[in-house]
Amino acid sequence: MRKLITVTLLLLVTSASYSQWQGKEYVIEQDEMVRQKLDDWQDLKLGFFVHWGAYSVEGLCESWPIVSEDVDWLTPHKNINAFKKHYFDLPKRFNPSKFEPEQWADLADDMGAKYFVFTTKHHDGFTMWDTKQTDYKVTNPKYPYANAKNADITGSLFEAMRKKDMMIGAYISKPDWHHPKYWSPSFEAAGRNVNYKIERHPDWWKTFTDFFYNQVEELMTQYGDVDILWLDGAWADKTNKGQDMKMDEVGEMCRNNQPGILVVDRWVGGRWENYRTPEQHIPSESDMVPWETNMTVNCCFSYRFVESNETNVKTSRELTHKLVDVVSKGGNFLLNLGASPEGWFNQKEVESVRRMGQWLKQNGNAIYKTRAVTPFAQANVRYTRAKDNSKVYAIVLLQEGEQMTKAILPGCLVAKDALIKDVATGKLVKFSQQGNSTLIDMPKKKGISHYAVAFEISKVEKMAGKQFGKSQAAKDADSRNL
Repeated sequence: MRKLITVTLLLLVTSASYSQWQGKEYVIEQDEMVRQKLDDWQDLKLGFFVHWGAYSVEGLCESWPIVSEDVDWLTPHKNINAFKKHYFDLPKRFNPSKFEPEQWADLADDMGAKYFVFTTKHHDGFTMWDTKQTDYKVTNPKYPYANAKNADITGSLFEAMRKKDMMIGAYISKPDWHHPKYWSPSFEAAGRNVNYKIERHPDWWKTFTDFFYNQVEELMTQYGDVDILWLDGAWADKTNKGQDMKMDEVGEMCRNNQPGILVVDRWVGGRWENYRTPEQHIPSESDMVPWETNMTVNCCFSYRFVESNETNVKTSRELTHKLVDVVSKGGNFLLNLGASPEGWFNQKEVESVRRMGQWLKQNGNAIYKTRAVTPFAQANVRYTRAKDNSKVYAIVLLQEGEQMTKAILPGCLVAKDALIKDVATGKLVKFSQQGNSTLIDMPKKKGISHYAVAFEISKVEKMAGKQFGKSQAAKDADSRNL
């Protein structure tokens, strides 16, 4: 296609690898199918993430309450061992009688999501599919949901989401705190890590890594096309207490069974971390490395009861602004809802993501299949560009009640013979050059349309401002407590 814009664009990195995350290497995958999948994934922009497990029965934080660590997001138990027994018995009460995977898929579609990532197994080891590796699974005949129509929750969700043309992502934890060869009953579990010396018990560790490999292989061979393997639990790594998860073997097995699959061994670096995953925050700068902010609609990843003091739902305007900000910086936005014991979601969260989806239906051309462009963010304006470089989009973020008759597009000098359209309506918008910026007329908006106004610009003379490649996503992510 004929190039219509003269701007500074983000260049592809041509070297084999470069340092990120304070010495953790990002490796550019050479497999062409993986590179194509990564490019396709970057087109999608918005993903639907769900944390769900037996912990939802009591509205608990996912997995972490059983860890013997004094961290700020956990309330200490009077007796941690007694609580562990109580926690590991929660599957006996897990019976989501209102679970309908098709309703989840409709919600994903309504919110504008294009891919789906599901917690098939969190750190506590409770498996949400019919695994053959353990009885600590949703389909255990001793558990109440075992004979339900959708008892294999992972399989039913993947099938429903594929019918909506979603990319499919399987989240699985590398550590497993229920497995007797990760937290051995021979010793106390002092924290999140393996609780024995691997060099003294290599046979134990092999039993555990074989178990992990076999569970991942089940997901790769029994549940149709899987596009993303989203691994969590970065401390289970050979650089920490020798916890070698044999990721080369796991990764190669995944690629053999699911050609082109993206493997995301998050926080670790190296060949098997195909994109970065900053958590619960948006980096302050753009980055050349493919990345995805994962964030909760509420306060936490798991379900919280409505009456909980922790319930703090982000508004649809807030979510829309965060999505636009992430996309302008070249990232994807993986938005999490925690599912309830019955198999649905907090109604306020549902309403919030659906309204964001309504904004996307009007303005999606400025979001989907776009890439970052300098300057990605200036004042209350965010910029994106069409993937084929044929146009630039400027998105003006508006606050509640804010009325503007004109807006300045800082650092964006629109060509005099260009056309600017309101993306939502297709109507032409008047503009004038103002130094290195552009002054545009603002159309009147109300309701959901007022969250942000997206403009399509056919031709730009100059764009100037913040540059790319500052690796801030990596720096910000490294500052978090792993």
